[in-house]
Amino acid sequence: MSKNIIITGVSTGIGRATLDLLHQKGYHIYGSVRKKEDADELSSIYTTRFTPLQFDVQNHDEVVKASSIVFENCDRVAALVNNAGIAVPGPLELLTEEEFEMQLDVNVKSVRRITNLFLPLLKPKANKQAGRIINISSVSGLFNSPFNGAYCISKHALESINDIYRRELRQYGIQVIAIEPGPIKTEIWKKNLNKMDRFKDSDYYEVLKKADRMIENAERNALPVEKISTLILKCISIKRPKTRYIVHKNKFFFRLMAYYFPDKLTDWLVRKTLTSSNRHRPI
Repeated sequence: MSKNIIITGVSTGIGRATLDLLHQKGYHIYGSVRKKEDADELSSIYTTRFTPLQFDVQNHDEVVKASSIVFENCDRVAALVNNAGIAVPGPLELLTEEEFEMQLDVNVKSVRRITNLFLPLLKPKANKQAGRIINISSVSGLFNSPFNGAYCISKHALESINDIYRRELRQYGIQVIAIEPGPIKTEIWKKNLNKMDRFKDSDYYEVLKKADRMIENAERNALPVEKISTLILKCISIKRPKTRYIVHKNKFFFRLMAYYFPDKLTDWLVRKTLTSSNRHRPI
């Protein structure tokens, strides 16, 4: 079995935790970062079995250039973990075209570009078995939260990509898995603290002015990032992983809301949550 793994976005959060765990387990990690200082820092920590790939997922020329390092050093990888992603919050009406396009390009289009680029290393060769594709999706790909619309749309699209690749690549034996976390202790939402003042002159601000408190509540109730890195290791190593894994503190209630509640009841519950003094995120 190949011990080579490609992970996008390893400087922080889920990517960094996964790099750490898989490195401990003896895998060689090809990990993407955007900044040279991040590449240098990680290389000083992981002095063996780690190769930084410096690129912005939106710049496909950079991705192709960096990928040559992988192709030159191995003829197969055990898994591609599409982890890199961003969250652009705000009312769908008021997001700029540039913001909406960036959200889709990073979370959706780049996943397709990067997956297609590395597919030759995932397909089986001679007596070597096929690799796996693990896409870090979100419960936001199953449930639509207001003022988180662009992110939800991107993750719904990623869920579709996951299903399509899984069905199209079945002939090669490539297993494609979606991991769908709820709130996890990472930096992705902290980066959006104090970002809603830009909408203070809008009709939405009565709710949005409490967004920071909602993010802080979600942080306090979030699961540790190791829940995801451990699951990624499982998806790589077990013989028959599931096609998708929901990782949520209240998984049963979430499934009820996402799949079984009538739309109008769900709408009422979401509105009640947004306007209550508790200010928890709807999910």
